[in-house]
Order: sequence, then C-alpha cells, then structure tokens
Amino acid sequence: MTTNNLLIVEDDGILAANLSFVIMGLGYGVLGPVSTGEEALALLEDQRADLVLMDIELAGALNGIETAAIITSRSDVPIVFLTGFSQEPLLEQAKFTAPYGYLIKPVAERELAATLAISLHRHAIDQQLKQSRMALAESEAKYRRLVEDAPLGIFRTTMDGTSLLANTEMANMLGCASPEEALNTFTDLAHQLYADPGERKNFIDLLQTHGEVRNFEYQGRKKNGEPIWVLMNARLTAASNTPGQDGPVIDGFAQDITWRKAIESQLMAANEVLERKVEQRTLELQEKQKQLLHAEKLSAIGKLAASVAHEFNNPLQGILLILKGLQKRATMAKEDSQLLQAAINEGLRIKKLIASLRDFNRPSPGKKSLIHLEEAIDSVLLLNTYDFKTKGITLTVAHGEHLPQIFAVPDQIKQVLLNLLSNAMDACPPQGCEIDLTTRQEGEYVVLAIKDNGAGIKPDDMEHIFEPFFTTKSQVKGTGLGLAVVHGIIKEHQGMIDITSQPGQGALCTLRLPIDGGHGRRGPEPAERCSPAAERP
Repeated sequence: MTTNNLLIVEDDGILAANLSFVIMGLGYGVLGPVSTGEEALALLEDQRADLVLMDIELAGALNGIETAAIITSRSDVPIVFLTGFSQEPLLEQAKFTAPYGYLIKPVAERELAATLAISLHRHAIDQQLKQSRMALAESEAKYRRLVEDAPLGIFRTTMDGTSLLANTEMANMLGCASPEEALNTFTDLAHQLYADPGERKNFIDLLQTHGEVRNFEYQGRKKNGEPIWVLMNARLTAASNTPGQDGPVIDGFAQDITWRKAIESQLMAANEVLERKVEQRTLELQEKQKQLLHAEKLSAIGKLAASVAHEFNNPLQGILLILKGLQKRATMAKEDSQLLQAAINEGLRIKKLIASLRDFNRPSPGKKSLIHLEEAIDSVLLLNTYDFKTKGITLTVAHGEHLPQIFAVPDQIKQVLLNLLSNAMDACPPQGCEIDLTTRQEGEYVVLAIKDNGAGIKPDDMEHIFEPFFTTKSQVKGTGLGLAVVHGIIKEHQGMIDITSQPGQGALCTLRLPIDGGHGRRGPEPAERCSPAAERP
C-alpha cells in the first residue's frame, strides 16, 4: 500500500514539529515542514504531496490563503487550513480556494486523524468523479462526431411528421445548408418531403405493425423541389426515451439512391430495346460483329478529329497571327518576349496535334505507299499523350538511325500501333507502369518492339489469343478483336509477329514489316507467330 505524503506549512516551529510527529505516527509520510509560502511552492516543484496542511498566517510575503490559491491553480492537491480563533475574518477569504477542511490550533490528535482521513478519501472520490466526467465528455463528443460525420443520413421524427433531429449528411441530402435549416424547413414530412403522401402512410403502417422498417424506398423532394430517391431503415423508439415527447418517435438512417434509380431506369430501357432487337439481329451480329466494332472505334476517333479540327483550327490560326504580329511590331521586355514566344510555341504544338488528328483519321484507299514507321509511331503516341500522363505511364521511345521507308497502308499500320499500345497500357500495373518502344532495321525488315512490365500472359491462353473474340479482359474493357485485327493486318503486309511473355513478367511484342511491302517475296505467307500474345486482362 502506497504511503500518502503530507506537506506541513507552519511558521510555529514547535507546532510544526508536533504535527510531524503525530502525522508520522498515523502512518503518513511528511514533507517539510516549511515555514513560508515561498518554501512550500519551491518544494512542490520537485516533490508531489498528497495533501497540504497550510497555516493561514505565515512568516513570508505570502500568507496561507495566497499560497493555497497558487497551489490549486497548478495542481489538484487538497488543502486543509490550520487556523486559530483570531483568524476567523480570514476564513471567508479561504473559502475561495475550496479547502478540504479546517483545523483549529492546537490540533487534537483524533480530530487531526479524522480530518486527514476524510480529506484524502474525499479527494480520491473527487478524482474518480473528475475522470468519470472527462470520460463521459469524451464519449459524448465521440458519439456526437460519429453522428455528425456519418456518411448516412441520421434522423428522428414524430409519428405525425415533425422533424426532431437530423445530422449534416441528412441536411445535405435534403438540400439544406445545416441540420437546423432542415429541422425548420421540414415540419410536415408527408406533404413537404414525400412526392406521394400515401407513401408516408404506408411507411407508418409498416412501423406500427412490425416496430421497424428495412430498405423502404420512396421518391421525395429536396427543399428546392428537386426530385430525390431515398432508401430508409427505421424503428420506433418509446416515448420514455425521448424527453418532451408524449408518443413514440421514429429513429432511422437514410441514403440517397437517386443515382442508383437513374442507372436502373437506364438499364431497364436499354434491356427493353435490346430484347426487341436481339432475336432478329443475332445471326447478323455474329457475322458482322468484327467489322462493326472496328468501324465504331475508327468512327469515334474520326468524330473527335473532325470536331477538334473544325472548332479549333480557325481560331487558332487567328491567335497565332496576332501573336506573331505582336512579336514583330511590339517592343517588350526580355521576359515578356520570352513569354510571347512560349505562347506561340504552344499554339504551334496545338496546330501540330490537330494536323495529326486529321491525318490519323483520313482513310486511305487501302493501297500501300511509302511511309516512315517512326512518323506513324509519333502520330499515334501524340494521340495517347493524355492517357500516358493521367495513368502515370513511363514511356521510353528509341528510334533506330536512318530507317528506310516501308511500303504499307498508313491507317492500317496506325491501327496496329494503337491496338498494341492499348494492350500494353491495359496490362500495366496501376502504379509504376513502364512501356519501352524501339525501332531498328534487320535486313529487309523494319522492326518495332513494344515491351511492358504488366501482368503477362498465362501459358494456357497462348494458343487461343489470335482467335477472334477471344479475350482475357472483362466485357467492359475488351472485345477480343485487338490482336485478331493486328494479326490480319500484319498478314496482309507479309510481316511477322513475335510475342514472348511469362505471367507476372510483362510481355515483349516484336513486329517485322518488309521494306518492300512483301512484293519482293515469292508468295503470301501468314504472319509469323513465334510466341502468340493475348489481349491483356
């Protein structure tokens, strides 16, 4: 058992010594005694006392009341004053320090023992009460934050539709700036919140029958009249648990499901249309799906290119003319001139992008012509710059020196590049994606190699990956036509495709395109597939 230490502050040396003797005899430890308030304060800076016996009148500059006030402002040590009959006027002042007791000098041993025991016991109870209050305050604050910060709407209403409580999420759901505004606005829920007041009646009937309602959906209105769909779970709470209410109240959670309802409606409409068409179109789609999907992809790019060229090219030309005119005629500081040149450079870059989009979209007659493979690559990469940046992809490009032109169909080669880059990007991990693209010449071929650090290809998939509509991707992410299209184009160009991969170690796709377009070869040969590769997951 720990011994309580008592500090004696008494300027009467004999009385102080006697108190020390008696207190130690009662089983307590003694600090001091000291004769001044200054000494008491200094001692308490280094040592802790469990109780202070304080004479009201002391020899130093501070009296006992002043010293006690300082001690209580610094700590929660209980104070018991020592006083004589002549000090009664000071007792009124002593009350402001909230002492635990008073002892009249000379102090009787029994009275001293009882006062010390009671004071220490009372202080222990006060400490427990203080801790309980702090714990209660923390608990209240925690649960208040839990309610206010909950991602679900929390509410309490009366049976007749008066709002009693709403958290911040509930207020936001109803289009109100604060819970107070929600409570003041929605005072008749059946007619103010529910689009159909009869739904409120159905809800109340279910509550009265079962005591609770789960997953109740209804269409409501926000404060501004905007429609909203709400999913609600609620139960009845007895009136005894709700101060100021005679009848039961409704406690519950609400969730805005407007977005879900909109999606469900769209899906239902789409399904209805699809069901009407699927029977008559099934055979046709099986035969033409490959061509239609491929055309849709090119059509989307074409629309984008036409829109950008039409909407931006003319005003861009005007802007560049104005900027170049200013550059020739205006006298500017060096810094302003540099900024103007930077603006012109960015304008020219936009112009180049528009030209690339137009060139990419312009269909060829399907005839081969001499093209630079690296120029086709740069054009496709320019169109994918935004994807590389937003997906955090590190792209490394290394073109071989003095590459000869190849005899090929330009837009088909670009389609090959687009499909292979798309596969590489889809295969890459969400973080740390790396794609390396290199070109070189090997004899009568120009070689393109695309390497990624993605998921790789499973061995079981390697024999099927060039089959039309085979894919390891989800339906949303892939159609199964990417590599089938690539293989067909490379075959038409008398080229070769070599893909190597191991699961978890990425893939390397190598294309070899003949410089003469295959005209110098003896006969058409299928695209070589040393190690076929699948569309990526």
